[in-house]
Amino acid sequence: MSRSKLLWPIFAIIFVLVAYSAYWVFASQQLRAGVDDWVAEQEAAGYTIEHEGVRVGGYPYRFQVRIVNSRIEAPASDGGWLAQFADVRATAMPHDFSHWIVSFTGPLYLENYTEPGSAIEVNASDARVSLVYGRSGDTERVGAEIRDVVITTHAGDAPDIQAVEEVILNGLVEEDDRLRLRLAMSGVTASPGVLDREIEREFGTTVTTARIDLEVSQWSALARGANALAWREAEGMLHIADSELEWGPAHITGSGDFTLDSQARPDGRLSLRITDPDALANALVEAGVVPEENEQALRLAAMLAPRGPDGVSLPFRIHDGGIYLGPVRLGGLD
Repeated sequence: MSRSKLLWPIFAIIFVLVAYSAYWVFASQQLRAGVDDWVAEQEAAGYTIEHEGVRVGGYPYRFQVRIVNSRIEAPASDGGWLAQFADVRATAMPHDFSHWIVSFTGPLYLENYTEPGSAIEVNASDARVSLVYGRSGDTERVGAEIRDVVITTHAGDAPDIQAVEEVILNGLVEEDDRLRLRLAMSGVTASPGVLDREIEREFGTTVTTARIDLEVSQWSALARGANALAWREAEGMLHIADSELEWGPAHITGSGDFTLDSQARPDGRLSLRITDPDALANALVEAGVVPEENEQALRLAAMLAPRGPDGVSLPFRIHDGGIYLGPVRLGGLD
């Protein structure tokens, strides 16, 4: 066999490596330019964005865009909040720029998030977001996994939630303009002072499980400017296919439909399945959620309600701003 025949495979391999390296360098430059363009668009809209440079790495297996010590300040018209990220990384495979996985390394500092002077620090052992884009550039799928979240308040009022053990979210926009969303949270702990003492005593401060599987029709009408009334006029509907809450004596699952009334308040009904209605009724009365004069009505409703393998079925309704469990009014949205 001649020497030239032996060299051709080597030359072919070298050519492929050189061509791929050239593609990688070109694509990395395009990614940097894309980040710069996005920053310019946000700054034109009034945002202030600072960072210590955009770095592209991951050769040869992937593209990884890294932004270190970024700082984003919103204009006053959008709340004037200020966010600082220690490290943000976005990763994609060389053959598919439509799918990016964005990871965040804390801490995240957030200022002026509710009122001027408020400041919190957010830490998590793992925080990743998966984004899939369509041909038009719109987001078609989104997913998130966040674990061991701890929120520390440095100034102002504390947020309602102090810690979360795990958050898993999956969202998909269907071709018929429906958003399908699944959200599961575990170990959700309220900040001190958020809950009334009576509720803390009966239910505790930590929700063991909170899960919901829902569909939102006419999604584009809601996503476009987050206008709730425009979504209502488009006859948008929120369908809860399945949900679960486990919090102290409350172990509840349910499904139902909601829309908005003329004042953009939720209006609809959930069919709830309550594992232990007696324990829940006792806790609601002792916590002061249900007045004592309505205690017997609630117990009678639970006694007469249909029973199945998952417990007693009771309707949960929101109508004209009122919140009802069976025939008992729990309160109002105000």
